[in-house]
Amino acid sequence: MAYNLIVADSSPAIRRLCQSIFSEETFRLHLAGNLDELNQLLETVNPEALIIGSSLLEATDSLLPLQARLAAGNRVPVFLLAGTFEPLPRDCREWLKPDKVFLKPFYSESLAEAVREAVEKRRVPDTLPEELPDSPVKEKPDAGSQVSPALLRELRHLVQQEVLEAERELEKRLRASLQATNRAETKSREPGGGQESGR
Repeated sequence: MAYNLIVADSSPAIRRLCQSIFSEETFRLHLAGNLDELNQLLETVNPEALIIGSSLLEATDSLLPLQARLAAGNRVPVFLLAGTFEPLPRDCREWLKPDKVFLKPFYSESLAEAVREAVEKRRVPDTLPEELPDSPVKEKPDAGSQVSPALLRELRHLVQQEVLEAERELEKRLRASLQATNRAETKSREPGGGQESGR
């Protein structure tokens, strides 16, 4: 499944760079050259991450719709691209809350790695259900046993997070175990690696 990634920058060079570093198999790129295009994209696309150039944040008339759209949706990882000497309005950092700021010139691979990590952290494994099944509703609940729906949602979210962390930990241990096994097999295949030749 390809992740939706929005790249919004007035520079065609930056947009081409992003097209070259994010593979089509992993990312579905949506490009915007100005704030109006970005606002239109956010109406139709639910991005997993957003890369935005600081030059777009200078057009104050289109910032309010962008602020509203970013505040309305789930928290999306935001990566800000800024020139070394480009002034960035102080309040922009407060409402944009970028996960990372990249000052030009920057290593394209470090941008790609940061985006991949942020997207992977948000990804819920296919093995987990999106919603935990609801418990059967009693027709006549006992007095004092009612739990608010907000608390139930919070509890479901916490359980999903715990299961996700457990799966990640298990995956790390399995990888470490497989790597240790592979190293041991490689050593045993090397000349003189544990097998003595008889005369």
